[in-house]
Amino acid sequence: MSKLSKVFNDEFEEYLSVALFLALIVLCLLQILFRFVFNFSLSWTEELARYVFIALVYAASSLAVIKGAHVRVEIIDNFVQGKAKYYLDQVIEATWCAFMIYVGIYGVEITVEALRVSQVTPALGWQIGWIYMIVPVFFFLISLRLIQRMYQRFQNREVLMTSQNDLEVQ
Repeated sequence: MSKLSKVFNDEFEEYLSVALFLALIVLCLLQILFRFVFNFSLSWTEELARYVFIALVYAASSLAVIKGAHVRVEIIDNFVQGKAKYYLDQVIEATWCAFMIYVGIYGVEITVEALRVSQVTPALGWQIGWIYMIVPVFFFLISLRLIQRMYQRFQNREVLMTSQNDLEVQ
């Protein structure tokens, strides 16, 4: 595996989340600095911070999929072990993946329509369709990460099916 593919598989969302978070901090600090020190408001920083925050939420969601850190109801998980737990986890993640793909496809349709009508953002003057592109890109990335988790679980199925304790795919 090349270094680039290893970085993408293991660390892409971490680096992206950190970069987006730092950008969000800088944008908010700029807004505070200009508003309270220079008594002047920059409208573009607030708008850009909103878009960066949206991208940050989706990037962190993809990171949470990689780490298995999403919130989930585990009451059924606590009652099943071995094969049943393996199959339950696979079905849950396959259903989740199907939903992510469905929303991603719908997001593409909305993005294409937004690009067609050429609506622009108020302060930045960017075409809104490019902002809408955040949703399908990250939903497809989350789908990819779910598929990777299901594949890893499939590769370790013998261990997971015979185990009496909860082993999580890393």
